[in-house]
Amino acid sequence: MKLCLYSQVSDLIQTKKTLFEKLNNLVIKDEKHGMFENKSIDYVFKSLKRAGVDGLELIFPSFVSDTDIEKVQKIVTENKMPVLSIHQSNDSSFDISLDDIENLCETARKFSSKIIVLHIDSLKNQIFSNDFVEKLKHFQREYNVLFAIENMPKSIFTLGKSYTYKGDKFASVVNKTGLSMTLDTTHIGQVNEDICNFYQKNKKRITHIHLSDCKTSWLNQKLLLANDTHLPLGKGELPIANFLKILKKENYSGIITMEINASLNDLCSCAELIKKNIS
Repeated sequence: MKLCLYSQVSDLIQTKKTLFEKLNNLVIKDEKHGMFENKSIDYVFKSLKRAGVDGLELIFPSFVSDTDIEKVQKIVTENKMPVLSIHQSNDSSFDISLDDIENLCETARKFSSKIIVLHIDSLKNQIFSNDFVEKLKHFQREYNVLFAIENMPKSIFTLGKSYTYKGDKFASVVNKTGLSMTLDTTHIGQVNEDICNFYQKNKKRITHIHLSDCKTSWLNQKLLLANDTHLPLGKGELPIANFLKILKKENYSGIITMEINASLNDLCSCAELIKKNIS
Protein backbone atom coordinates (compact mmCIF):
# COMPACT_ATOMS: atom_id res chain seq x y z
CA MET A 1 0.00 0.00 0.00
CA LYS A 2 1.21 3.49 -0.89
CA LEU A 3 -0.04 6.62 0.88
CA CYS A 4 -0.50 9.87 -1.06
CA LEU A 5 -1.53 13.44 -0.41
CA TYR A 6 -4.04 15.02 -2.80
CA SER A 7 -2.60 18.31 -4.08
CA GLN A 8 -3.04 20.83 -6.87
CA VAL A 9 -0.29 22.12 -9.12
CA SER A 10 -1.09 25.59 -7.73
CA ASP A 11 0.02 24.32 -4.30
CA LEU A 12 3.54 23.85 -5.62
CA ILE A 13 4.08 26.60 -8.19
CA GLN A 14 2.56 29.97 -9.02
CA THR A 15 -0.29 29.41 -11.44
CA LYS A 16 -3.74 30.81 -11.95
CA LYS A 17 -6.68 29.23 -10.15
CA THR A 18 -9.34 27.41 -12.13
CA LEU A 19 -12.92 28.67 -11.94
CA PHE A 20 -13.82 25.50 -10.01
CA GLU A 21 -11.11 26.21 -7.41
CA LYS A 22 -12.30 29.80 -6.97
CA LEU A 23 -15.92 28.73 -6.51
CA ASN A 24 -14.93 25.89 -4.17
CA ASN A 25 -12.94 28.25 -1.95
CA LEU A 26 -16.00 30.47 -1.59
CA VAL A 27 -18.03 27.55 -0.22
CA ILE A 28 -15.60 25.77 2.11
CA LYS A 29 -12.45 26.73 3.97
CA ASP A 30 -9.58 24.69 2.59
CA GLU A 31 -6.85 24.68 5.25
CA LYS A 32 -4.66 22.26 3.29
CA HIS A 33 -3.83 24.69 0.51
CA GLY A 34 -2.94 27.38 3.04
CA MET A 35 -0.27 25.20 4.60
CA PHE A 36 1.86 25.53 1.47
CA GLU A 37 1.67 29.32 1.67
CA ASN A 38 2.73 29.55 5.31
CA LYS A 39 5.57 27.02 5.25
CA SER A 40 8.27 26.05 2.78
CA ILE A 41 7.62 23.12 0.47
CA ASP A 42 10.76 21.49 1.86
CA TYR A 43 9.37 21.66 5.42
CA VAL A 44 5.93 20.43 4.36
CA PHE A 45 7.28 17.44 2.45
CA LYS A 46 9.73 16.45 5.19
CA SER A 47 6.90 16.55 7.74
CA LEU A 48 4.63 14.46 5.52
CA LYS A 49 7.34 11.88 4.82
CA ARG A 50 8.08 11.51 8.54
CA ALA A 51 4.37 10.82 9.04
CA GLY A 52 4.42 8.08 6.40
CA VAL A 53 3.33 9.80 3.18
CA ASP A 54 4.93 8.12 0.14
CA GLY A 55 3.99 10.53 -2.64
CA LEU A 56 1.45 12.85 -4.20
CA GLU A 57 -1.71 12.66 -6.22
CA LEU A 58 -1.59 15.77 -8.38
CA ILE A 59 -4.47 17.44 -10.13
CA PHE A 60 -3.33 19.21 -13.28
CA PRO A 61 -5.42 22.06 -14.74
CA SER A 62 -6.00 21.75 -18.47
CA PHE A 63 -4.09 24.98 -19.14
CA VAL A 64 -0.86 23.78 -17.45
CA SER A 65 2.19 24.43 -19.65
CA ASP A 66 5.26 22.31 -20.36
CA THR A 67 7.25 24.85 -18.34
CA ASP A 68 4.90 24.38 -15.38
CA ILE A 69 5.31 20.62 -15.60
CA GLU A 70 9.09 20.97 -15.65
CA LYS A 71 8.94 23.15 -12.54
CA VAL A 72 6.80 20.59 -10.73
CA GLN A 73 9.10 17.76 -11.83
CA LYS A 74 12.06 19.65 -10.35
CA ILE A 75 10.26 20.20 -7.03
CA VAL A 76 9.09 16.62 -6.54
CA THR A 77 12.45 15.19 -7.62
CA GLU A 78 14.45 17.44 -5.30
CA ASN A 79 12.14 16.60 -2.41
CA LYS A 80 11.93 12.87 -3.23
CA MET A 81 8.14 13.06 -3.26
CA PRO A 82 7.02 11.13 -6.37
CA VAL A 83 3.72 11.73 -8.13
CA LEU A 84 2.04 8.33 -7.83
CA SER A 85 -1.31 9.26 -9.35
CA ILE A 86 -2.72 11.92 -11.67
CA HIS A 87 -6.20 13.39 -11.24
CA GLN A 88 -8.21 14.88 -14.06
CA SER A 89 -8.57 18.65 -14.05
CA ASN A 90 -11.54 20.08 -12.20
CA ASP A 91 -12.13 22.39 -15.15
CA SER A 92 -13.10 19.26 -17.12
CA SER A 93 -15.54 18.12 -14.41
CA PHE A 94 -18.56 18.45 -16.66
CA ASP A 95 -17.08 17.04 -19.85
CA ILE A 96 -13.85 15.28 -20.73
CA SER A 97 -12.77 14.21 -24.22
CA LEU A 98 -10.47 11.47 -25.43
CA ASP A 99 -7.93 14.17 -26.27
CA ASP A 100 -8.10 15.45 -22.68
CA ILE A 101 -7.61 11.91 -21.39
CA GLU A 102 -4.65 11.26 -23.65
CA ASN A 103 -3.07 14.49 -22.41
CA LEU A 104 -3.43 13.12 -18.88
CA CYS A 105 -1.68 9.96 -20.06
CA GLU A 106 1.19 12.04 -21.45
CA THR A 107 1.47 13.85 -18.13
CA ALA A 108 1.40 10.57 -16.23
CA ARG A 109 4.23 9.27 -18.41
CA LYS A 110 6.37 12.30 -17.55
CA PHE A 111 6.01 11.54 -13.85
CA SER A 112 6.03 7.72 -14.16
CA SER A 113 2.57 7.73 -12.54
CA LYS A 114 0.54 4.54 -12.90
CA ILE A 115 -2.95 5.67 -11.82
CA ILE A 116 -5.16 8.25 -13.54
CA VAL A 117 -8.36 9.24 -11.74
CA LEU A 118 -11.38 10.06 -13.91
CA HIS A 119 -14.76 11.31 -12.68
CA ILE A 120 -17.58 9.09 -13.84
CA ASP A 121 -19.90 12.06 -14.37
CA SER A 122 -17.43 13.88 -16.64
CA LEU A 123 -17.34 10.81 -18.91
CA LYS A 124 -21.08 11.27 -19.46
CA ASN A 125 -22.73 8.77 -21.82
CA GLN A 126 -19.35 7.82 -23.30
CA ILE A 127 -18.94 5.38 -20.40
CA PHE A 128 -21.71 3.26 -21.98
CA SER A 129 -19.98 3.15 -25.38
CA ASN A 130 -17.93 0.02 -26.13
CA ASP A 131 -15.82 1.98 -28.63
CA PHE A 132 -14.99 4.61 -26.02
CA VAL A 133 -14.11 2.03 -23.37
CA GLU A 134 -11.90 0.13 -25.82
CA LYS A 135 -10.07 3.38 -26.56
CA LEU A 136 -9.45 3.84 -22.82
CA LYS A 137 -8.07 0.32 -22.63
CA HIS A 138 -5.83 1.09 -25.59
CA PHE A 139 -4.48 4.12 -23.71
CA GLN A 140 -3.89 1.92 -20.67
CA ARG A 141 -1.73 -0.45 -22.69
CA GLU A 142 0.08 2.27 -24.63
CA TYR A 143 0.94 4.42 -21.61
CA ASN A 144 1.17 1.66 -18.97
CA VAL A 145 -1.44 3.25 -16.71
CA LEU A 146 -4.72 2.31 -15.08
CA PHE A 147 -7.82 4.49 -15.23
CA ALA A 148 -9.51 4.44 -11.82
CA ILE A 149 -13.08 5.72 -12.21
CA GLU A 150 -14.25 7.69 -9.18
CA ASN A 151 -17.72 7.62 -7.61
CA MET A 152 -19.04 11.16 -7.25
CA PRO A 153 -21.10 13.09 -4.70
CA LYS A 154 -24.79 13.62 -5.11
CA SER A 155 -25.17 17.15 -6.42
CA ILE A 156 -27.47 19.34 -8.46
CA PHE A 157 -25.43 18.28 -11.49
CA THR A 158 -25.83 14.53 -10.92
CA LEU A 159 -29.42 14.28 -9.67
CA GLY A 160 -30.56 12.63 -12.89
CA LYS A 161 -27.56 10.28 -13.00
CA SER A 162 -27.82 8.10 -9.91
CA TYR A 163 -25.18 5.73 -11.32
CA THR A 164 -22.59 8.43 -10.55
CA TYR A 165 -23.23 8.41 -6.78
CA LYS A 166 -25.32 5.36 -5.78
CA GLY A 167 -22.89 2.63 -4.81
CA ASP A 168 -24.39 -0.44 -6.48
CA LYS A 169 -25.34 1.42 -9.68
CA PHE A 170 -21.89 2.99 -9.94
CA ALA A 171 -20.21 -0.38 -9.40
CA SER A 172 -22.42 -2.04 -12.00
CA VAL A 173 -21.45 0.51 -14.65
CA VAL A 174 -17.71 0.30 -13.92
CA ASN A 175 -17.75 -3.50 -13.68
CA LYS A 176 -19.25 -3.70 -17.17
CA THR A 177 -16.38 -1.63 -18.57
CA GLY A 178 -13.70 -3.80 -16.97
CA LEU A 179 -11.93 -0.66 -15.70
CA SER A 180 -10.73 0.00 -12.15
CA MET A 181 -12.36 2.09 -9.43
CA THR A 182 -11.40 4.93 -7.15
CA LEU A 183 -13.48 4.61 -3.98
CA ASP A 184 -14.13 8.03 -2.46
CA THR A 185 -15.25 7.41 1.12
CA THR A 186 -16.76 10.87 1.63
CA HIS A 187 -18.88 10.53 -1.51
CA ILE A 188 -20.22 7.16 -0.33
CA GLY A 189 -20.89 8.54 3.14
CA GLN A 190 -22.63 11.64 1.81
CA VAL A 191 -25.37 9.43 0.32
CA ASN A 192 -25.63 7.46 3.61
CA GLU A 193 -24.10 4.24 2.30
CA ASP A 194 -21.62 1.95 4.07
CA ILE A 195 -17.98 2.35 2.96
CA CYS A 196 -17.01 -1.03 4.44
CA ASN A 197 -19.79 -2.84 2.60
CA PHE A 198 -18.95 -1.08 -0.66
CA TYR A 199 -15.29 -2.04 -0.39
CA GLN A 200 -16.04 -5.69 0.40
CA LYS A 201 -18.35 -6.00 -2.59
CA ASN A 202 -16.00 -4.25 -5.02
CA LYS A 203 -12.49 -4.94 -3.69
CA LYS A 204 -11.41 -6.71 -6.88
CA ARG A 205 -11.97 -3.50 -8.87
CA ILE A 206 -10.74 -0.95 -6.31
CA THR A 207 -7.14 0.02 -7.02
CA HIS A 208 -7.28 3.48 -5.49
CA ILE A 209 -9.00 5.07 -2.48
CA HIS A 210 -9.73 8.72 -1.72
CA LEU A 211 -9.83 8.56 2.07
CA SER A 212 -11.49 11.19 4.23
CA ASP A 213 -14.24 11.50 6.82
CA CYS A 214 -17.56 13.32 6.59
CA LYS A 215 -20.65 14.05 8.59
CA THR A 216 -24.19 14.69 7.46
CA SER A 217 -25.53 18.22 7.65
CA TRP A 218 -28.36 20.14 6.07
CA LEU A 219 -25.83 21.81 3.78
CA ASN A 220 -24.63 18.57 2.17
CA GLN A 221 -27.91 16.68 2.52
CA LYS A 222 -30.48 19.31 1.51
CA LEU A 223 -28.48 21.86 -0.47
CA LEU A 224 -26.01 19.23 -1.75
CA LEU A 225 -22.98 21.42 -1.00
CA ALA A 226 -19.49 20.22 -0.04
CA ASN A 227 -19.60 21.46 3.54
CA ASP A 228 -18.68 18.91 6.26
CA THR A 229 -17.06 16.64 3.67
CA HIS A 230 -13.43 15.57 3.19
CA LEU A 231 -12.78 15.98 6.91
CA PRO A 232 -9.78 14.66 8.89
CA LEU A 233 -10.17 11.04 9.97
CA GLY A 234 -12.20 10.78 13.16
CA LYS A 235 -13.81 14.21 12.74
CA GLY A 236 -16.89 12.83 10.99
CA GLU A 237 -19.29 9.92 11.19
CA LEU A 238 -17.72 7.29 8.93
CA PRO A 239 -16.49 3.95 10.40
CA ILE A 240 -12.87 4.78 9.58
CA ALA A 241 -11.30 2.46 12.19
CA ASN A 242 -13.27 -0.54 10.94
CA PHE A 243 -12.55 0.39 7.32
CA LEU A 244 -8.79 0.44 7.97
CA LYS A 245 -9.04 -2.94 9.73
CA ILE A 246 -10.73 -4.39 6.65
CA LEU A 247 -8.05 -2.97 4.35
CA LYS A 248 -5.35 -4.57 6.50
CA LYS A 249 -7.17 -7.91 6.66
CA GLU A 250 -7.66 -7.92 2.89
CA ASN A 251 -4.00 -6.95 2.28
CA TYR A 252 -5.02 -3.93 0.23
CA SER A 253 -2.04 -3.14 -2.01
CA GLY A 254 -3.28 -0.13 -3.99
CA ILE A 255 -2.93 3.59 -3.35
CA ILE A 256 -4.66 5.49 -0.55
CA THR A 257 -4.87 9.22 -1.19
CA MET A 258 -5.71 11.56 1.66
CA GLU A 259 -8.20 13.92 0.03
CA ILE A 260 -8.60 15.86 3.25
CA ASN A 261 -9.12 19.57 3.86
CA ALA A 262 -6.93 20.07 6.93
CA SER A 263 -3.85 21.71 8.34
CA LEU A 264 -0.40 20.16 8.00
CA ASN A 265 -0.53 18.88 11.59
CA ASP A 266 -3.89 17.20 11.02
CA LEU A 267 -2.74 15.68 7.73
CA CYS A 268 0.36 14.25 9.43
CA SER A 269 -1.81 12.83 12.22
CA CYS A 270 -4.10 11.20 9.63
CA ALA A 271 -1.10 9.72 7.81
CA GLU A 272 0.28 8.27 11.04
CA LEU A 273 -3.12 6.78 11.86
CA ILE A 274 -3.38 5.12 8.44
CA LYS A 275 0.14 3.69 8.54
CA LYS A 276 -0.28 2.46 12.12
CA ASN A 277 -3.47 0.59 11.33
CA ILE A 278 -2.52 -0.88 7.95
CA SER A 279 1.24 -1.41 7.85
